[in-house]
Amino acid sequence: MHNTLRRITEYPKLLCFLLSCVLAYILFRQGAFQEVVLALNGHGYISFFLGGILFSFGFTSPFAVAMFIAAPTGPNPYLAALIAGFGACLSDLCIFGLARLSFTEELHRLRSTVILQRLHALFHHQSIPERVRQYILWSFAGLVIASPLPDEFGVVLLGGVTNIDSRWFGILCFTLNTAGILLILLASRTIV
Repeated sequence: MHNTLRRITEYPKLLCFLLSCVLAYILFRQGAFQEVVLALNGHGYISFFLGGILFSFGFTSPFAVAMFIAAPTGPNPYLAALIAGFGACLSDLCIFGLARLSFTEELHRLRSTVILQRLHALFHHQSIPERVRQYILWSFAGLVIASPLPDEFGVVLLGGVTNIDSRWFGILCFTLNTAGILLILLASRTIV
């Protein structure tokens, strides 16, 4: 038991992310996000912009998803996704500009685990051409940025192994976040 507890505390930011997912779910089930959205001009687009800002940060992305799902169906989902994507892009540019500090230490610690060492060895096997490795890296980082997963991981992946210009990074983040948010908005309208 003590060993398990010690292992859990080795990754405090990941643990906080999981706890924020649980808290966001509990608050969503109690209707707290519907009240927040309505207080932020729920029939307008202010709540989508704020949700977009929250969407990019690891600890707040579950709350952003809950806000998107709780949003009324009146606003145009495509325009809402563009506005939220802009907010998320601003957050990603802040993450990118602040030297990707949030999850860096834990990523380095995770690299020393057996599973990731095996994946790294498989990924860097000589039979996989460098160009294919780059496509896989960009695809994985893009999926992380487009999803509600912490964008810090995608930023660290792209910033750590590529020399991407901040302007192109912003365009990439805007596009990926807008697409991910649009999928959440459209899915929430079909489910609810």
